[in-house]
This record gives sequence, C-alpha cells and structure tokens, in this order.
Amino acid sequence: MRARLAVMIAMVVLVAAGAGIAASSDDAYLAFQKGDYKTAAKLLPPLAQAGDDKAQYNLGVMYANALGVSQNFKEAAKWFEMAVAKGNSFAMVDLATQYLGGEGVQKDYKEAMRLYQLAASKNNPQGEGGVAALYERGLGVPQDYKEAAKWYRKAADRGSADAQYSMGMMYMAGKGVPKDFKQAADWYRKAADKGLDSAQLNLAVLYESGQPGVPKNVSEAMKYLRMAAQQLNPRAQFNLAQIYGRDDDDGVPQDLPRSLMWFSAAASRLIGNEQQNARANMAEISGKMTPAQRTQAQELARQCQADFSKCQ
Repeated sequence: MRARLAVMIAMVVLVAAGAGIAASSDDAYLAFQKGDYKTAAKLLPPLAQAGDDKAQYNLGVMYANALGVSQNFKEAAKWFEMAVAKGNSFAMVDLATQYLGGEGVQKDYKEAMRLYQLAASKNNPQGEGGVAALYERGLGVPQDYKEAAKWYRKAADRGSADAQYSMGMMYMAGKGVPKDFKQAADWYRKAADKGLDSAQLNLAVLYESGQPGVPKNVSEAMKYLRMAAQQLNPRAQFNLAQIYGRDDDDGVPQDLPRSLMWFSAAASRLIGNEQQNARANMAEISGKMTPAQRTQAQELARQCQADFSKCQ
C-alpha cells in the first residue's frame, strides 16, 4: 500500500513538474513574441540548456541583435550551433549569415554555403535564397548564375519576397536566365505587393520608362513609387519628386510644392553625389515657386514628417 502510494505521489510530482515546464516554455515564447525580451532572457536559458532548439534559436537571435541582453555574436553563435545540431533550419540560416560576415566566428564562405544548403534541404526559403546569393556572388563556390537563378526560383516559389525581387533582378540583367523585362516586372510585382520597397521602386522604374513587354504607365509607376517612398526609400522619393516637378504630357499634373517636399525628404536620406543632386533639384524647383507654394511645401513636409505613410 505504501509502495503504491509512493508511486502515485511520484507520478503527481512528475505531472506537476511537466506542467510547470510547459507553462514556463509557453511564458518564455510568449514573452519573446511580444517583445518582452528581459523576461524572455530569464525564462529561455533553462529551456535552451535542457535541449529545446526553439529556445536555443531565440537566445541566439537575442544575443545577435541585442534584444534584452548585451550584443554578443560569439554567444549567439554558440546557441545557434546547439539549435543547428537539433536540426533547426532557422538557426542554420542565421549561423550561415554569421559565417558570411565573420560575426562571432571566423569568416568562412564554404561553411556559410554548407549551412545554407543544409537549411535548403529542409525547404527553408531563406536557406535556398542564401545558396542562390552565394552562387550569384561566387562566395565559397564558383560563380554560377544558372545555379543562382535555380535556387532563387525555389525560394521565390515558396513566397520569399527577397527571392522574388532577386528573380526580377536576374531577368532584368539576363543573368542565368534570358533577359526578359516582362518576367522581371512579374517577379518585382510579387515582391512589391508583399511590401518590399526595393521591388516597388524597380517595378515603378520599368513602368515609368516602358520596356519590351512592359508598356509605359506613369500612373502605375506613381502608385509603386508612393508605396516605396512612404517606406522612406530615398530613391523612390527622388523619382517621385522628379515626376511631380515635370511639366510634360505624362498625365501627371505638375505639383511644385509636392516635388520640393519629396526632393527634401530624399536629400535627408541620400548621401554623396545623390544627396547633392537632390539638393540641386530642390534649389531649381524652389526657384520656380511662388511664396505661397513654398509655404504649401513646408506644410506638406510638416505633415509627412508626422506620418509618411499618408504622404502622396
């Protein structure tokens, strides 16, 4: 009887302990997801030390990005390596990226490629994109644009906006695939509609200039330029300013105050010659404006600084 009672008590203790572990892991992951990194930093280590690859990966992310802890790339690599050993494909990608940049580990392109390939073998689109990028750049492997395009396509077909953008770039340049502006536009559009500002800009440039397979469409160009400009892409802001500043037959009424506002926004983010060019355009546009238009431009700038997502 005592032996049976002891066994029952032991089982209750084990069940309670298991519930406690589950509760603490749920709390840890919830804290991480909510951005409460100080709490996550307290709750994740015991789970990670017990072999939980998700906790190991999250700790690696925190150390790599200074989230709730001091930035420490060596510590990040340590936790990523543990998660990699458990088969965590996200950790494979992040550790590969550290090898690529020599952050916390010795720079090693071949090891980066090995880890990206390992992640790709688990159908991780970031791993596939990493394999593609190293083939494109010839890092750790001989440069091979056809292989790069093959792996970008795999990642793009899984919905990776970055890979879709890269496929657009490959078709624009004819690298590993035939040069094809229509295909480029189609891939840019997929990434642009996911919110990738660089794809929005490139798609707008195709629409603004018009290319074989992509008829000129300034209104579509304006739509995608606004999307990118509202995300603070300075080249999109510059291009948008140029269109507003023109007085030609492109279907867009000239709007000098809006042109000046967007040139000013671009100049504040561009550097070097591009910044000087934006400032020269500001001076030229300002010289054509009336005092009332300059006041309007200042008011537009004030409104946009408060919330660029509403700027047109």
